[in-house]
Amino acid sequence: QMCIRDRSTWGKYIIDMIQRTLFSLAKSSSSLRTGSRMFSTQAAKSAKKMFNSKALLTSAGLATASTLFLGYKQFTAYMAAIELKEVDVGPEDLLQDGEMKEVQVGPNKEDIVLIARVDGEYYCVGAKCSHFAFNLAKGLLFDDKVICPLHNAAFSVKTGLYEQGPVLDGIPTYEIRRQDGRLIVRVPSDLHLKQAAPLARHNPEHDKRRFLIIGGGPSAISAAETLRQSGFEGEIIMVSSEDCTPYDRTSLSKNILGVEHKQVAFRDDSFFQQHDINFIKGETVENVDPQNQEVHLRNGQNIKYDRLLVATGAKPRMVPVNGHNLQNVFTLRSLDDVHKIRDAAKQSKNILIVGASFIGLESAWALKRELKDNVTITVIDMINAPMERNFGADIGNYWRKVHEGKGIKFVFGQTLQSIEGEGQAKEVVLSDGSRYSADLILIGVGVAPNTEILKNKVELAQDGGVMTDPFLRTSNPNIFAAGDIANYPYFLTGDRIRVEHYNDCLLYTSDAADDLLCVDLGGRRIIKKKK
Repeated sequence: QMCIRDRSTWGKYIIDMIQRTLFSLAKSSSSLRTGSRMFSTQAAKSAKKMFNSKALLTSAGLATASTLFLGYKQFTAYMAAIELKEVDVGPEDLLQDGEMKEVQVGPNKEDIVLIARVDGEYYCVGAKCSHFAFNLAKGLLFDDKVICPLHNAAFSVKTGLYEQGPVLDGIPTYEIRRQDGRLIVRVPSDLHLKQAAPLARHNPEHDKRRFLIIGGGPSAISAAETLRQSGFEGEIIMVSSEDCTPYDRTSLSKNILGVEHKQVAFRDDSFFQQHDINFIKGETVENVDPQNQEVHLRNGQNIKYDRLLVATGAKPRMVPVNGHNLQNVFTLRSLDDVHKIRDAAKQSKNILIVGASFIGLESAWALKRELKDNVTITVIDMINAPMERNFGADIGNYWRKVHEGKGIKFVFGQTLQSIEGEGQAKEVVLSDGSRYSADLILIGVGVAPNTEILKNKVELAQDGGVMTDPFLRTSNPNIFAAGDIANYPYFLTGDRIRVEHYNDCLLYTSDAADDLLCVDLGGRRIIKKKK
């Protein structure tokens, strides 16, 4: 009776459930692996034919039948989510070429989609950016690409796929058609914010290669996902020194006292399990052995690789002065740093921040916003205005006034000479001899490439970055570098650059993942055949 409601949809759901169950069974019983592969192949060829087959449940076995019936509630939710309705959104001349518009398709304020007209054709996609859910209608439509005004994320209105920006997911696409001079869209009753691209899974019988990724930031997760999106069925291993899944570091300084991992995580543990990405948490790589193509972990484990991508990011710089290692002196890079700063801030009356750039200003703003008049915050820098090195004095002085309006104090034109205290910092001494009391000191004076494990293994730049070719390959053909550490020729000028930016971590690491699958041959990039 469950099947009668929607035979084709229920059939697809059955196929999906059976494939998932067989995959789980196959992992624990080698005798089922052949049957699982055969069933999966047949299902891909003809789901409807298999649904009509009386041998369907017999093939799957009793365990599969149990999974199907126990999953009835999930199926009900599944049906509700995909149930489509048709909505008239206006006349067919609603938009001119190059225009877009947000339209309502349901009773709630959030029931909106974005319609765009490109080269005479209409397209319908999700109305909000998959990053921070900002309304895309407030952005720009350039050709078939809609650009979010917040962080420059861009999506194709034809496919929904993301093309740039700090995102890993695309936006959903919906059917739109002309009918009797009107525009009709077909949308589900439950609209979704994001649309993930299809990902392959590990299949060692198709591909025996092992790609190892060192790092747990945006570069690492972008590479792993791109490999699976590109159809890579070999083994993927990620090694991260942190005890959690990859997350958005840029949000930490904006909300020091409130941010938690679940709010900023790119993916949860189930994602890595579902897509057969072996994510090793809380382990540090101590050595890379290019000759034997293996890495050595602190726990004594050695991991062989066919291709290695190093995406270890950057590490905060520490001011080299006496007292920099006292208990309440911090840098900000990880969630662990946030928790330490948070605990100290709650007991502090005087907070000193060294550095008036992004980390310093965002941290000062976030702390003052939450602690208000309970704390005095002073920002110290050797320059003459906030972010002067990046944007010049005029913009810097504008931001100075904005922050001073919130009660944040500045000391410019001075350098830190020493941090005084026993066990804990009590005050700082500046280059002019002035002293400032401090219960908490946050150092935000930039970062350096985290590349110690590659010293004497590949060519490094003078600043510690990793020298790569345009495809992010290092001087060793089986080792690639991406993200904050990569020093590569910029495609527009040919000049070498190393960019410490979120967007570049995602965009260029995605390219690096494609290059892991390729070999250079006569100046051309050729997809390497699977073994």
